[in-house]
Amino acid sequence: MKNLYEYSDRLNAPLVAFNHIASPDNFPILPHWHYFLEIIHILEGEVETVCGNYVYILHPGDIIIFFPQLIHSIYKLDGKDNKLSGLDKSKPASKVSQEKDIYNPKYNLEHNSIMPVPEKGTIKEEYHIKYQVLKFDLNFLNINTSCKTRFLKIFELAYSKNPEYLYFSSGMLKDLPIYEIFNTCIEELNTKNYGYDIVVCSHISTLLSYFARNWIGRGLDIDETIRTSNNPSDAFAGITEYIEKHYNEPLRINELAEMCGMSYSNFARLFKQTYHQSCKEYIEFIRLNKVEDLLLMTNIDLTYISHETGFADCSHLIRTFKKWKGITPKQWRNKNEK
Repeated sequence: MKNLYEYSDRLNAPLVAFNHIASPDNFPILPHWHYFLEIIHILEGEVETVCGNYVYILHPGDIIIFFPQLIHSIYKLDGKDNKLSGLDKSKPASKVSQEKDIYNPKYNLEHNSIMPVPEKGTIKEEYHIKYQVLKFDLNFLNINTSCKTRFLKIFELAYSKNPEYLYFSSGMLKDLPIYEIFNTCIEELNTKNYGYDIVVCSHISTLLSYFARNWIGRGLDIDETIRTSNNPSDAFAGITEYIEKHYNEPLRINELAEMCGMSYSNFARLFKQTYHQSCKEYIEFIRLNKVEDLLLMTNIDLTYISHETGFADCSHLIRTFKKWKGITPKQWRNKNEK
């Protein structure tokens, strides 16, 4: 599974939205996985997707959801299958992989990961496929931590109970302005006007709420998410909320572990398993997002910003910011002011 990992920049680009127009250089989308939740909305053409152990057929107007860390791929649909839609129970995922995974993906040397498209020049076929993409880190959504945890648990439960839940036909979505939601997210992330992240997170939350309500209406028993409390994320629902409220104060990992009733080593291991980053990285993630807001919306100096956002001093802020962003806070401010 490691050699199928696609890198996602969760600090600098926790929200991603774009139109994908298939061409020989960027299609098919070969098997890969990442830490983002991804939603695909088909605009033109028919595609066959593999997600986990299942195969899905999508037509214009349809949507499929790819959960974090779930291996998935997208191919052109053969003409013989055009009448099918949704979960294809006649074909195992392994068969599709054997038939179509004959190309090597590009390699991302910088991040020791793959780019899930074929090496350049290996495919000559032309495509007539276009779809919208929303990819995002659930931790970045501007909703409280308990809601984010609940969304993730409901999604995991839905997939485990019925893999058909990953698919939404155009008919199921008729009461929702799907195209406009995706388009708005794409435009907001391109222009990045004031409050763009709030607008995008609001639209994503609307989609997630719709999906959850649809599943409940189709018989998903979400009370089970409450009865089964062995999920590691349960232990951290409160502590991540605490971090977000107290990010500007000294935060020590051993004290956070004690608040969860865990040893330091167990806390560190389970936190990384749950959020795919260390607790220290999560704290830096929260603080640097606050730093960006202050850099962009105010003219206050770095010394004051470092105190306001929990960094030990100005040097600590500059060092951490450059580690994650590749430039200093001053350079980032000048670049974004322009």
